[in-house]
Amino acid sequence: MKEDIGTIISRGFSTWTRNLVICVPFILEILVTVLLSMLAAVLFVMVLVMPIVSGSNMDPEQLSPEAMMAILESLFSANLLILLAFGIVFLLFYTLIQSFFAAGAIGMSKEALEKGDTGIGDLFSYGLENFFNLFLLKVLISLLVIAGVVFLIPGFLSMGDIGNIINNPQTALASTSLLAFGLILWLLYFIVLSIILIFVEYALVTDHLDPVSAIEKGVSFFMANKFPALVLWVLLIGISVLFVIIGEVFSYSDILAQIWTYVDFVLTVLVVRPLITIWWTRFYLNRNDRKLYSFDEYTLDN
Repeated sequence: MKEDIGTIISRGFSTWTRNLVICVPFILEILVTVLLSMLAAVLFVMVLVMPIVSGSNMDPEQLSPEAMMAILESLFSANLLILLAFGIVFLLFYTLIQSFFAAGAIGMSKEALEKGDTGIGDLFSYGLENFFNLFLLKVLISLLVIAGVVFLIPGFLSMGDIGNIINNPQTALASTSLLAFGLILWLLYFIVLSIILIFVEYALVTDHLDPVSAIEKGVSFFMANKFPALVLWVLLIGISVLFVIIGEVFSYSDILAQIWTYVDFVLTVLVVRPLITIWWTRFYLNRNDRKLYSFDEYTLDN
């Protein structure tokens, strides 16, 4: 029996209250991200910055901010390709790690929804089994997003020679407007693509699919459930907007703004992200006629 959005939300919330451990993948993801960022910063300084400083016989502790900025400017100009390659490698490695925790979170949600509870073992089981396919899927989706750069081509082509743009302000205005329109189209393309591909990660993990099959299954599933999926998507966007509004209200007080920053972070990691994962997983499983743990059983257990 297909559940309506209200039922999915209420029963998903009950699943979360019984399985608060589902927040663990999101906590670990943040910790690993911080460690990776620190490691990248240390490598950047040791490999690129320190040789320049030591070669110039300067004391790093006595460098003025202006001197440090000059070093960084020369560093970026002389090693642009190396830095670009370093950034791409770091991004791919981060995506690989993030894929492990995302797969683990979806797997934990699946187990909790089908059996009533889950544990850390499910995080590692589903994470190890699906992280590489999920990584490849994320790379494919990123390439689809990058393909939207075609919307910018007319704007760039209309600019022509920079000298002509400077001498002809009207041409510059038209080119800039066309480029801005291309950016808007790219943004709309990204939003539509994100919505259509909502279920591909859930299809990959819960059905143990390869990336291409996951895209085919996820897109066909969305097309068969467009309206309720869009309703749930709008509700989840509403939660994000609500958090932004609260932040804006609290921004008028420095103390309240600082408090809300921490509260927002904690709520997002411990509550919002696990709940969103559970809701989307329940939506996908329920409308694929998968047997889920009964809400009545929750009541009887309590």
